[in-house]
Amino acid sequence: MFPPPLLRLPIELHRDIIDKLELQDRVRLAHTCRYFLSTIKPPTHGEFLATETSPWAVSNQLYTCRGCVRFRHLRRFTDDMRKGKRARRGVEAHTRFCVDCGVDRQWYTPGTEVTIMGQSHVLCMHCKNFPGLTQKECLEECLPCSRDIQKMSAGSCTSDEQYDSEDDWGYSTRSFVGGKHSDEFNGVYPDI
Repeated sequence: MFPPPLLRLPIELHRDIIDKLELQDRVRLAHTCRYFLSTIKPPTHGEFLATETSPWAVSNQLYTCRGCVRFRHLRRFTDDMRKGKRARRGVEAHTRFCVDCGVDRQWYTPGTEVTIMGQSHVLCMHCKNFPGLTQKECLEECLPCSRDIQKMSAGSCTSDEQYDSEDDWGYSTRSFVGGKHSDEFNGVYPDI
């Protein structure tokens, strides 16, 4: 069995054809067979940024992520990442990253409140997800969080300790008085 006519062409012609293709077509061609996958170089972040202003990317609502260097749908970005300086053709578009990269690489810290598609979300301090609730609502409604809080309040704190859910620390009642740690009274922590 002979290879398809396209594969019988010399590699120089393949490269010329590939150079004429738009980014999305190069990616599709690369996924047709192992030969093209090894021949076609993966797109760079700059190529993604240049292509995100094309009618194809705009109509599919795609934006470039600097973290995972790929197109992601606009719902995968916070509103701040899609507007202003980080909008398409924005001065800082090259710094835009998706929510997944922000969480995975700890660019969003627990407790961070962001807006996605006009809805407020808080990165839960316990389960590290954006459940779409405020921090207080997350502690009350997020099932894994509420279980953790119940465990901590029921079993882990002895009679000499108290748990403060505001900052996720257990304090010994002997050393935590009136909102200050006893070392603050004894001069270990200097006043600044």
